[in-house]
Amino acid sequence: MVEPGWQARLQSNGDLLLTGNASEFTPTALAAGPDPVLLEIFNKRFMSVAEQMGFVLQNTAHSVNIKERLDFSCAVFDAGGNLIANAPHIPVHLGSMGESVKALLVNQRDSLQPGDAYLLNSPYAGGTHLPDITVVTPVFGAERQLLFFVASRGHHADVGGISPGSMPAGSRHIDDEGVISAGLKILCAGRFREAEILKWLAGNRHPARNPQQNLADLQAQIAANQKGGQELLAMVADYSLSVVTAYMQHVQDHAEACVRRLLQTLAGGSFVYPLDQAPALPSLSPLTGTREVRASIFPARRRNWRTISMRRRRCARPPCCT
Repeated sequence: MVEPGWQARLQSNGDLLLTGNASEFTPTALAAGPDPVLLEIFNKRFMSVAEQMGFVLQNTAHSVNIKERLDFSCAVFDAGGNLIANAPHIPVHLGSMGESVKALLVNQRDSLQPGDAYLLNSPYAGGTHLPDITVVTPVFGAERQLLFFVASRGHHADVGGISPGSMPAGSRHIDDEGVISAGLKILCAGRFREAEILKWLAGNRHPARNPQQNLADLQAQIAANQKGGQELLAMVADYSLSVVTAYMQHVQDHAEACVRRLLQTLAGGSFVYPLDQAPALPSLSPLTGTREVRASIFPARRRNWRTISMRRRRCARPPCCT
């Protein structure tokens, strides 16, 4: 018996060729809820997109920071700027890149066009320190409909300021740390805006010291984003836009459900709490104590129990603690 959406053909050499029909994946078929197998497939595919972006960025970057130290992160977002998948690159980037995408949506929503890319490093727009430059690329469909966002954040070696590096100790104003932007267009209809970027890098009392290296790394980030956009559009071609967007939401819902269940189990309660009313974690003894809580990260699989041990050891109270 062949499942719906698949065709089986017996080849001349005796092999059985199974062919899937993407058109069978319709919103109606998804109305009853996510298919567990497809949920796992899409979860891995979204993560794979972010990881492939990272490979492209690593291979094409110029600076030691990005190419060898691997100080970068890549992520995939839906059309509203909500995080779908973030490859496990740099933890400090995990929660803040989405704010950069949303800041871009607020400031540039009406001017976003296919072939564009924007640069952000402002801490007031989801940035961290100024050398962490985020390149955000909107992904459009065949009818110029905004479908997704892809973003890559890389630590540039220098963006100006009173001293090379990051956050100089003698700084008194954010301009002392380097150049800043909350949405500079660096790619316009596929054209790299080199002159505008160089003008931005020089637009500080203490301009960037190696702008050509900045340009090379920005081009690598653009290439990484283009790879991410291509993979997402290929996924749409395979499964249809309605299915991809539906499973983006399912992935988010599943992640939220896992966090809710974890918080519920840690608190020892029996209710599902709204995220803004989540209970506090169990308290420990001030100096000593070990408490173990067993939490099911994937409730559907009872065998996947993970033990979380929280330990606090007695401190000898050296002079630095007194």
